[in-house]
Amino acid sequence: MVAFPLVKLGALALRQISKPLANRLKTKAKNSHFFRTYICMPPAQLYHWVEVNVKMRMLNLGKPTEVPKLNETMAIELGADLLGEATIFMVAVLTLSAEYVRTSRNEKAKLAATEERFRNIHDDIDELKFIVEKQNAELLHLTRMYNAMEEKVETMEAKKKKPMHQSLL
Repeated sequence: MVAFPLVKLGALALRQISKPLANRLKTKAKNSHFFRTYICMPPAQLYHWVEVNVKMRMLNLGKPTEVPKLNETMAIELGADLLGEATIFMVAVLTLSAEYVRTSRNEKAKLAATEERFRNIHDDIDELKFIVEKQNAELLHLTRMYNAMEEKVETMEAKKKKPMHQSLL
C-alpha cells in the first residue's frame, strides 16, 4: 500500500518538472533558428489558420478567402507556447499511461493469485474426495469382514450349544 502514494507523488513531481522543462523548451525555441523555423512557426501558422476559420464560421461570417499569416515574432511566440503546452500534455499522458500499465499489472497479479488460490482449493477438494472414496471402500471392506466374522462366531456358538452326541439319540 505504500507504493500507491509514492506513485502519486512521483506523478505530481513529473507534472511540476514538466512546467520548467516546457519553459526551457520555449526559450530554446525562441533562440534557435532550427526550432524557430521548423518546430515553432509551422504549427503556429496552422493553429492561427484553423482558429481564424473556426471563429469566422462561428460568427456566421462565412469562409475567409485568405487568412493572413502571423508575423515572425507572433508566430515564434505562439509556436513556443504551443510547444510548451504540448510538452506538459505529453508528460501528463505518459504519466497516466504509466499509471494505467502499473494498475493493469497489479490487477493481473491479483487475478493470477486468486486463480492460483482457487486452483489449490480445487486440488485440495479433489484430494479430499479421493481420500473419502478410499475410506468408504475400506469401510465397506471392513463391514463385510465384520459380517463374515459375525457369521462364523454365530456358527461356532451354535455348534457349541448342540449336544455332541445328539446323533446317537
